[in-house]
Amino acid sequence: MLRLGLIIGKLLVTLLTVALLGYGSYHYANSIDLFSLQKVVVAGTSLVANHEVLKISGVKFGSSLFHLPLDSIQQRIVDHPYIQAVQISRQFPRTMFIQVMERDPIAYLNHGDFSCVDQYGVIIPVPRRERTLSLPVLTGFDEPENLQPGFRSSDQHLLRAVTLLERIRLDYPDFYARISELVSAGDEYVIYTAGSTTKIYLGSTALTEKVHLLEAFRATIDHQRSWGGYEYIDLRYAKQVIVRERT
Repeated sequence: MLRLGLIIGKLLVTLLTVALLGYGSYHYANSIDLFSLQKVVVAGTSLVANHEVLKISGVKFGSSLFHLPLDSIQQRIVDHPYIQAVQISRQFPRTMFIQVMERDPIAYLNHGDFSCVDQYGVIIPVPRRERTLSLPVLTGFDEPENLQPGFRSSDQHLLRAVTLLERIRLDYPDFYARISELVSAGDEYVIYTAGSTTKIYLGSTALTEKVHLLEAFRATIDHQRSWGGYEYIDLRYAKQVIVRERT
């Protein structure tokens, strides 16, 4: 028993010594600013400038890395309407790393003024002029109370249009690049193609299926003529493609 007591006593002394050394080292490092923030690295930005992320983060250089309120900093950054998610980490001895995931604008939104909207229906301010985006325009959604920057719209017509555009962008990126405008006319949707201003009437139901039908039709005429040769393409009737040629 005596031998066991001595072993336990030595172990406790060792643990206490390590704890005191760690505690002393921590306070010594703080006293000489060994872990003071000297550098912030921001990654993943395109729509938002790095210096803007740094500004809204509110971090102060010279602060102790141990005392940085990472949750509060993260919340301030993610509140920016362009930013979808952010991850913040300390990189000892003097660096903080901010990894940003920006929202991905899928279209401009014309509602008297202009905004952008992402694939989830979240409203985004139009980027600065030096960051002009080549995107289709959504028209016919004119309820400003549902279009607050940084928030998802509650306009069901707009959300359907966004879902349709995202499906087109994923399945038929060439077609997405040719869309000039997607118009909501009540419950129905009309696409205008870039350059030719051909109207594509989609109607109000089975929108994704109609896009698949449209692409199948395009494939059959691909080596004969372009969409520009049609005044309109009407897909409002089940499993039918009705066209009117330009005269």
